Amino acid sequence: MPDFSLDAFRAAADLVWPHIRRTPLLRGAALSEATGCDVWLKCETFQVTHSFKDRAAFGALLPRLAEARERGIATSSSGNFAQAAAYAGRKLGVAVTVVMMESARPNKVAATRAHGAEIAFCPPDFAPREAALDRLLAETGRLKVHPYDDEFTVRGNGTLGFELLEEAPDAAAVVIPVGGGGLIAGAAAVLKQGDFGGRIYGVQPELNPAFRSALAAGELIPQPFARSIADGLLATAPGATGFALARQYVDGALEASEAEIASATLQLFEDEKVLVEPSGAVAVAALIRDLARGYRGQKVVCVLSGANLDLAGLAEVAATWRRLPTPDALARS
Repeated sequence: MPDFSLDAFRAAADLVWPHIRRTPLLRGAALSEATGCDVWLKCETFQVTHSFKDRAAFGALLPRLAEARERGIATSSSGNFAQAAAYAGRKLGVAVTVVMMESARPNKVAATRAHGAEIAFCPPDFAPREAALDRLLAETGRLKVHPYDDEFTVRGNGTLGFELLEEAPDAAAVVIPVGGGGLIAGAAAVLKQGDFGGRIYGVQPELNPAFRSALAAGELIPQPFARSIADGLLATAPGATGFALARQYVDGALEASEAEIASATLQLFEDEKVLVEPSGAVAVAALIRDLARGYRGQKVVCVLSGANLDLAGLAEVAATWRRLPTPDALARS
């Protein structure tokens, strides 16, 4: 059985921290004024590859580095883990091949190649992506690295939890984007085992309710593949490894519509001058939609999980945008 004790997370953090950036926790002044909460933004956008996936990639490679260097690794990704794995591989001397869907955003494909990874494309769905990865592994003998359903990536993500324990131990709530569930699993396990007294919420797009459905049912319930403006959060089901931790340590699951995600993305850009991709903005969208009334005057940390957004993506966000009403405005309506 994987070891997810606090000591195991600390050991992983000692390996990972020298290779990643400790990201800033910034107060969202405009969001605080608009919502009545004391809003803080954990900006994973400042990692080298502009997403939290640097934590997962180095967490995956460092404990088995000799084998990874000898065999090379193969993984699959919608884009952010692809970049992080390519970057970590380049830094550590590991050959990396990534299976990506043909629908992957061009800027994420280009960044993955720029860090030195080879890319194999597959049709835009998870079943063919996994089949392509299995073929690649059989043909090459490379070491398989899962982008989120992997004890090593989960422990690497726990570094975020340790940082939040130091930076915001008094937070009433931490809100974390969820795709496959690796980030929230690692961060929540560290926070709750570290005696964090607040609540932890996961957020995903309404079009991709896999995490919320699983948490409500207490078991994994695969969902149909659906595209979303939050392309980094697409998963037909959360990973089993992370979900076992989420059931133990996560307090609730929230959702946000496409318009709400786009609105939060642009509000962060316009009001806080922070650039995020839609996947990274879902925590703010959920704060405005569901949490603000219940946490007035209290500290809420929103994790901004990534910022790999190009001009074409920003235009797509703008086309989907509508400014969200504040909780006060909703109360008056």
